[in-house]
Amino acid sequence: MSYRIDYQAREGVLAAVVSGKSKYAARIARDIAAHVGQRELLIDLRRLEDRIGNLGTLLNSIGSRRIAVLDVMENDRYYVFAEMLARSLGCTLRHFADAGSAIRWLSKK
Repeated sequence: MSYRIDYQAREGVLAAVVSGKSKYAARIARDIAAHVGQRELLIDLRRLEDRIGNLGTLLNSIGSRRIAVLDVMENDRYYVFAEMLARSLGCTLRHFADAGSAIRWLSKK
């Protein structure tokens, strides 16, 4: 399997559930960027394989906005760099382990 993205839009938030292999990160990012529009973005990476080192590719393609990333806590250590990179690109990224917290954060203006 290469990758798959399932989208769900609700209340100004686009949720993109990504599964498959992260070696396709550039294509995944382009696909998400093409769908997000002016909505807030929640990217669920819990089903993505081998994600190490590919968050930067996603951030560079998606652009300036607030991005909530839903992932397992075991991957928490990877998000320190991703959050700093996001700031340098003019966006805000936060890692969450549960969807409710991510949606609440995105809903705050």
